[in-house]
Amino acid sequence: MKKDVFLLLLCFVALTVCAQDPVEYKGLWYTLDVSNSIATVVANPTGDGYSGEVVIPDAVEYGGKKYDVARIGDEAFCGTNILSVTIGDKLSYIGKRAFAYSTVTSAVIGKGVQNVGDFAFYDCRRLTDVIIGNGENNENYGRIGESAFHHCTSLSSVILGKGISGIYASAFFDCKNLKDVYCFRDNIGGNGRNFFDRDNLDNMTLHYPESASSYAYTSFPWSSFKETEKMQSSELVKCATPQITFANGVVSFTCQTEGVEFISHIDVDEAWFFNSSSDSAPLNFTVSVFAVKKGCLRSDTAVDAYSIDGFTHTVTSNAFKDGDVNKDGKVNVGDHVKLSEIILAKE
Repeated sequence: MKKDVFLLLLCFVALTVCAQDPVEYKGLWYTLDVSNSIATVVANPTGDGYSGEVVIPDAVEYGGKKYDVARIGDEAFCGTNILSVTIGDKLSYIGKRAFAYSTVTSAVIGKGVQNVGDFAFYDCRRLTDVIIGNGENNENYGRIGESAFHHCTSLSSVILGKGISGIYASAFFDCKNLKDVYCFRDNIGGNGRNFFDRDNLDNMTLHYPESASSYAYTSFPWSSFKETEKMQSSELVKCATPQITFANGVVSFTCQTEGVEFISHIDVDEAWFFNSSSDSAPLNFTVSVFAVKKGCLRSDTAVDAYSIDGFTHTVTSNAFKDGDVNKDGKVNVGDHVKLSEIILAKE
């Protein structure tokens, strides 16, 4: 009897510690494992979802206690309208379908990751570049799960840090625009598995360390890459932070790092759309942008705010929600030009 009561008490304690309701901290929701001081990022329980740039910190504080952010739960960002995600080095686990079907364009995953779950980024059609780890030495033996990046049709560059030791079946299937794969580990397991699309290998270049042995990356699928290139440096170069200019109704970007691509986003003050005054209202909007380049770490994000007085609008706020103002399926400088034309009543 005493044993049964003790077991029931243990179950009650476990439920109290691990099954509590999610809590919100600086725009993200977490469940907290009090006994182990671990936080797990979960889906927004309000139903609003997440949007914009997501930065997952190394730790959060709640109730005067610090929790390491170690996990992203299953489907936490599934189907959300996020622009980019940056994940700290303390996080070790990304759950199944965590970012599947989202609008994420860039993902930077810290060097501490040990598991990128099955279907984690499945069907993220706007995702262009992925960095997993940062090239530094570490003791991890991380895995990229089955179909983790399957059907990411805009993906062009993948950087795998030294902590990634295994890739599972179909991880990068149907990534028809994937051109460059950078591997900073001397060898990655999974040889013989179809984790890259066979039909696309003829268009891909494998970059691997000069220090790798002569037998590394010599079996399928590595041996079927169109080109291979040995990297002399074992560290990644970070892109410089872009500069934003707004002049003559046009937003433009520059960067000291040559050959970069700009990933940008517009946030418009929604009060402008619902202004009931007969007079023209000022429009306040914020531009954020970061730079990416094949084989380099993405830059820090540049942010600048603008306000323009004295004009009316003829478009709805939905035109600005995802930043794709000109509706060409991409978020880039062209959207800022289009927005400027609308703002200045040129259209």
